[in-house]
Amino acid sequence: MFLSIGNVLKYLNATPDSRNFVEGERLLNASHLILCGIEEKCEANLNIFALCLQTSALSLPPHAISGIIKNSVENGMSVTSMSCTCKADLGGTCKHIAAVLLYCTRLSLT
Repeated sequence: MFLSIGNVLKYLNATPDSRNFVEGERLLNASHLILCGIEEKCEANLNIFALCLQTSALSLPPHAISGIIKNSVENGMSVTSMSCTCKADLGGTCKHIAAVLLYCTRLSLT
């Protein structure tokens, strides 16, 4: 099962033209997302963990992104929560989280 772009946009409170979405896509296309996967499957929840290079300081440690994606038979995949170690502090909707969620739309999570 795949995470839909619609669910990503809904979680990010964004449109395809929103800054966090556009910059997240740029990060993903520039291969700045260096690790992304399922850390743990717990009932209907998938715990996601990822690392993303810092665009302004590539030699510094990467940002750590974590979150929970819920898999429901009725509603499919939906994002429950996300967090990032970056300074943006956008309540779980920064460009690094957008990049991770976009990555998740491109692969089967089950």
